[in-house]
Amino acid sequence: MISSSPVLFTIIAVFSLQAMLFSALILSKKPRRLANIFLAILVLFYALIPLNIVVVNVLKDYDLLHVFRYIQMEMLFGIGPCLYFYTKCITQPKFKFQKKHFIHFVPLVLEFIFFRTSIYRIGADGLYEQEMPLYSYVYLTEQWLGLISILMYSFISFSILLKYKDQLKAYYSKIENLSHKWLQTPIIIFAGFFIYWQILTEIDRFVFDKLYREYYFLPNFVLLSIITCWLGFRGYIQKEREVVLLKPETKETKHKHIDKDEAFLTRLKTLMKTKKPYLDPELNLSMLAELLDMKPKELSAKINQNCQQNFYDLINSYRIEDFKHRLKSSERHQYSLLGHAYECGFNSKSTFNHVFKKITQLTPSQYLKSIKNTSR
Repeated sequence: MISSSPVLFTIIAVFSLQAMLFSALILSKKPRRLANIFLAILVLFYALIPLNIVVVNVLKDYDLLHVFRYIQMEMLFGIGPCLYFYTKCITQPKFKFQKKHFIHFVPLVLEFIFFRTSIYRIGADGLYEQEMPLYSYVYLTEQWLGLISILMYSFISFSILLKYKDQLKAYYSKIENLSHKWLQTPIIIFAGFFIYWQILTEIDRFVFDKLYREYYFLPNFVLLSIITCWLGFRGYIQKEREVVLLKPETKETKHKHIDKDEAFLTRLKTLMKTKKPYLDPELNLSMLAELLDMKPKELSAKINQNCQQNFYDLINSYRIEDFKHRLKSSERHQYSLLGHAYECGFNSKSTFNHVFKKITQLTPSQYLKSIKNTSR
């Protein structure tokens, strides 16, 4: 156990309970969506971890630790599946949870049963004895398996988000509000936290005989409770957005050689030069297809086959060229670099900087400096 710290206990309890409140709010959002159910449960499971620490130590101070061993509610094996199915729901609008999917939660049921057994109670208490009993190693094994479960599902969920982001680029020229990038950060942070926590505690246990436990234990759970509360808040304010996802090309189509459609390229270049549709930040594939009198899927295929780019990269390449032209014109001093970017169709500084560096291998300021040096 650790020394009691009313201040840190209070902070952990406040943020954990606030996260649980956000969990309830997410669950009550209208209309009721499957994604919100999984997100609410995910936030609840995360909040239970730091809250358990407070409860166990408070009960210890009142010599009621034996009571906690019967009400332990840490649910490590539920975190991964909830994260996975939440990610599936927000990236696949037509996803439906089926009976076969319940198999993902079998380890969670076994974990719940395990916490109700004497093996857990003896093993958890044995962690604080000079010589740990065999049951303690069983308990530690359960904890490590829970960590592995979280890491595996986190990796899969992160991969799904990255794939979804690429799919969006086939239809949208602006994906910042559609790619669920906000979720990538907590996935990385939580996965990193559990790895760091398990390694740190094991090193302290076996190398330093728990000498430094007082210094890192509670501060780390303060951090976890704050991050969990933030996740609950972001999940609650997150708006549902309808997206269009085109079916990816088959392998046969990708490897099939198709001669360039010069007529299409001429029409596309003429449209871009005369009407400059890329200046509209909200431009999407359907809007451009309408201007070219084509169907969206047909246009997407034409762009991929003739431009060796997806829709997102194509439109942003035109925006970058327009930006470069503006810096070389008399309009250069009318706006800041970001102002010019916005005039060219960008509406995100980070996206503009990323795309510009990807295309030119320079930052916007470096490019401007090179122009000034050339003009001297």
